[in-house]
Amino acid sequence: KTTSALDTKITSQGKIYALFYHFWVIPGVFPTTPQPDVDPRGPSRWASPEAKLDGSMAELYQCVPQDLHKSMEKYTAFDSLFRAAVSAECSNIVHAIKSCAGIIFSDLKLDPSLFASQTDVRKRDNEDLLALLKRNGNGEYIRLAPVLFTRPDVMSADEFLKSPVLVKIIRVEIFGKKVLSGKIKGQKARGQRCNAQCVTEGLIAGAAVMARFLLTHDPEFTATGAETKINYQADYNFYLERLFKRTPWACSVMNFFNKEVFNITSQSHAPASDDSYTIPQPHTWEDNLLDELD
Repeated sequence: KTTSALDTKITSQGKIYALFYHFWVIPGVFPTTPQPDVDPRGPSRWASPEAKLDGSMAELYQCVPQDLHKSMEKYTAFDSLFRAAVSAECSNIVHAIKSCAGIIFSDLKLDPSLFASQTDVRKRDNEDLLALLKRNGNGEYIRLAPVLFTRPDVMSADEFLKSPVLVKIIRVEIFGKKVLSGKIKGQKARGQRCNAQCVTEGLIAGAAVMARFLLTHDPEFTATGAETKINYQADYNFYLERLFKRTPWACSVMNFFNKEVFNITSQSHAPASDDSYTIPQPHTWEDNLLDELD
């Protein structure tokens, strides 16, 4: 069966969405009618499941070209085609990053043979890997994993997500594996084919969950890790929500990646934060770190 030009277009937009916006398509988002009159970057986007759905719909109107908006609303196959493209591209991205994991983590002085197989049983109890996934290498797997900080042994709030590992992952996504050996020329890679000029929040959130996945013994990258039970999908949304807040920290993260990946220097100005009064709650170390980000 020949694929129509429309179906091909939808598939290529699904691939772009996976790389730059979201690894998972929220259930119930298609058809996207009526077009929600909300700001997908607004603080209310994360307030409720309904608000998340409206925010995702509004975002699709921004990232899918206008000539596909009618199809997004009326074409019944749009949903399945778009979802299939997002899912397949997500697998392709993870596969590409996995194939050079040894180099991506090379600065952390890990045993490179651990990355020869994703399911290597040694990964489960390897102290070096656990020290990058858990606080002090013990207890639960945490979304504020040490590997996501500039210096995993320090875990300073302002260095959260500014990890050299994430920079390498995003550079491979944009320029291909050749970039790890200092090359830019050659066959165009994912991000170059899309003519990417700057990073997005989705690129960073995706790199964060992939970095954690590659250090685990989870066999496949799924919404929830089969072995670790890490909820990758929830953690992806958590990183995305933090970055969308446009706090001074979030702006500094975007500036950091634009400089490291694209060599762009721009000064983002964070909007004034809402200083509404909230009732103090008992604080954990994680709460304290998140307070610093806000």
